[in-house]
Amino acid sequence: MMLKIMITGSSGFLGCRLAYLLKERYDLLLPSHSELNVCREETVRAYIEEHRPDVVFHCAALSNTWYCEQHPEESHRVNVQGTVRLAKACKLTGAKLVFMSSDQVYNGTPILGPLPEDTLLQPVNVYGRHKLEAEQRARWNLPDAVGLRLTWMYDLHESKMKLNSNILVNLRKAYDEGTTIKVATHEYRGVTYVWEVVKNLEKAIALPGGIYNFGCPNHLNSHSLFTEAAQLMHLRQPAAWILPDTERFAEQERNLTMDCTRIEASGIHFPDSLAGIQAALRWPFRTE
Repeated sequence: MMLKIMITGSSGFLGCRLAYLLKERYDLLLPSHSELNVCREETVRAYIEEHRPDVVFHCAALSNTWYCEQHPEESHRVNVQGTVRLAKACKLTGAKLVFMSSDQVYNGTPILGPLPEDTLLQPVNVYGRHKLEAEQRARWNLPDAVGLRLTWMYDLHESKMKLNSNILVNLRKAYDEGTTIKVATHEYRGVTYVWEVVKNLEKAIALPGGIYNFGCPNHLNSHSLFTEAAQLMHLRQPAAWILPDTERFAEQERNLTMDCTRIEASGIHFPDSLAGIQAALRWPFRTE
């Protein structure tokens, strides 16, 4: 019998691509916000009990860090309480829950180098704190739940699917408009091709309960990564318009880079961030 998979946030950047990839092989449930408002506990429980999915991919979230900072109560309702409600409902029916967390949980960690999942965390922004709380409370309610810490994701600027503000889109926009961008030299974070994430999400169904770093590692500072990416995109003279921001994070370097040893031990692999960009530009996942 075909596995029944539910995707929350199926109209969002990640969710719509996951639905596209899985649509031919699984019985998909793609509830809209009006059908499944994760802020309403009775609605969540009733929907899960009625439709009985085998697997729930929880992609719905408020992911704009600035917006969450300005609206912390709304962020908590969606990003924390919504995840907890799904965990409780999945426990009632026996569904496998795979929910999306973020590398922002590492924002504020005063160590450099790749960070493993058991790093002592002290997130400095609302979004990071709420994602960490969601991890802890979801797994307290449902120990078999799988939480995936995602990096900043990107797709090619010519994609016909929903786009976010991402490294490739931002570079192309600045180049086409003849504007400059300032990028921090004291920041380290991985970026991941969204189709690499989507491809590996299917494998995540088999993971045992736990928290996993789930994205590309990176050893370059953000300014160097942007500059190298622009060269791979054949955007001319990147040094003239990608300007180094040497002041931001100068007092404490910002490090969100992730150690992916745990996920690699489960047979799931992500390339280095720059290698991933090169592969995405050379062999893009076509949706047309």
